[in-house]
Amino acid sequence: MDTVVQWNIRGFRSNFEELKLLLNRSQSAVVALQECRHGEGQVPPRGYTLLLPQGESSGGEAALLIRNGTRFSEIDLKTGLHAAAATISLEKTLTVCSLYLPPNSPVSKLCG
Repeated sequence: MDTVVQWNIRGFRSNFEELKLLLNRSQSAVVALQECRHGEGQVPPRGYTLLLPQGESSGGEAALLIRNGTRFSEIDLKTGLHAAAATISLEKTLTVCSLYLPPNSPVSKLCG
């Protein structure tokens, strides 16, 4: 059974080995990561695709890791938030969004 996992990783590079262990044990189809702070040239673990927020090539606080072979389509979010999203085809079709809200940032209620 495919799983979706969420992890506030607190540093993609500093916790890369733990991330690989998690992926090997869980065989997750999708991992939503926050506080990535991934650097330029950082590559995803083997067997996974890394989706960053639109327009970001390095840095950033949110990301999705999607297992290769999993059908997905990236969603172009029109927002200033640190967020990456995709529609994923598993047993069901899911929309997964990884969102990072900095602790001191004001958040306004957008809908009723």
